[in-house]
Amino acid sequence: MKDFTFYSPTKVYMTVNFYDVFKKEIVKYNKIALVCGKTAAYKTGFVDFLKEIKGDNLFIFDEIEENPSINTVIKGGRFVRQNRCDLIVAFGGGSSLDAAKAIAAFATNNMGFYELLSQNGLPNPPIPIFAIPTTCGTGSEVNHYAIITDYEKNDKINFGKTANFPKKAFLNPEFLETLDENLIFATAFDALTHAFEGYLSVKANPFSDLLAKEAMNNICNVLKDNDLDKEHLKLLLYSSTIAGTVIMHTATTLLHAMGYYLTNNKNIHHGTANFLLLPVYMKMLRFYKVGKLLSINEIVDNIEGLVEKYTEIFNVDLRKLFTEEELKKLSKYAMGKNNVKNTLFQTTEEKLFEFLADYIL
Repeated sequence: MKDFTFYSPTKVYMTVNFYDVFKKEIVKYNKIALVCGKTAAYKTGFVDFLKEIKGDNLFIFDEIEENPSINTVIKGGRFVRQNRCDLIVAFGGGSSLDAAKAIAAFATNNMGFYELLSQNGLPNPPIPIFAIPTTCGTGSEVNHYAIITDYEKNDKINFGKTANFPKKAFLNPEFLETLDENLIFATAFDALTHAFEGYLSVKANPFSDLLAKEAMNNICNVLKDNDLDKEHLKLLLYSSTIAGTVIMHTATTLLHAMGYYLTNNKNIHHGTANFLLLPVYMKMLRFYKVGKLLSINEIVDNIEGLVEKYTEIFNVDLRKLFTEEELKKLSKYAMGKNNVKNTLFQTTEEKLFEFLADYIL
């Protein structure tokens, strides 16, 4: 067994008494900034709940878009700083949670995005964050990653500072009940690929492997049944959180690097993008004879069965989206991402293009 460390500083609450538990925690703070999008926090009644508790000491920054931009997090940091908030409540999917982490950092560090990104850590500690996920995909509530989009460079940047970890995370599966079914499926596949890639990462360790297998088994069983009742939603949310803990230690691999290109250039949801390219990644794992894949044969069989089943549900024809020239751009982009270093096999831009072309063209 190789040497390893395992660190998970976020306190997680999985409770059916969400509102009672959450209220007891936030009354300890004075001014609260709610970081969210335009829909979920209002639709679920969460905004009204916070207003009843905090009144004029609640400040709402609801400008988080899907794939949040550098400008948004800089603006959010200024908003939190100017209102002198001492807690950020991040409510929503991965975009809101990731944005909140960057906003917390910029609230206490008034500098440019890339200037702060280049720092070794953060000069000043960020505003503490309470994270409330409303999807079952990113696991952002328990890790330090903050994926921010640079639209000028058409690229995703990981603002992954160690200080980014949310102080506490609150899991309430009732929030998932308002989601469109296809969004639940897409985010669940994001969580599944987190666990799958984490298990097959060069950074994997015995603890992360245990969590990864638990998450993969749970998610496969729910998606196989295609039954999104309350208990299954709870299981998906739980599994997404532990998969988020997995990638905190292992990071993601080539599959995520490829998926980013689809999201950036084809406007395909991040979870769906990973799902669509999963067969390519599977073929490469087998081609390069990644031995660890054999230790999860049953899970791999289940995943491949899900790919066949859900291809019709997502209904995205990659052949209509890509020319040979653009596949070359995808290959170049993916091989330039840091995720590639975590992959258990070594490949080249040319070889990746061959696999992509064989599958798509």
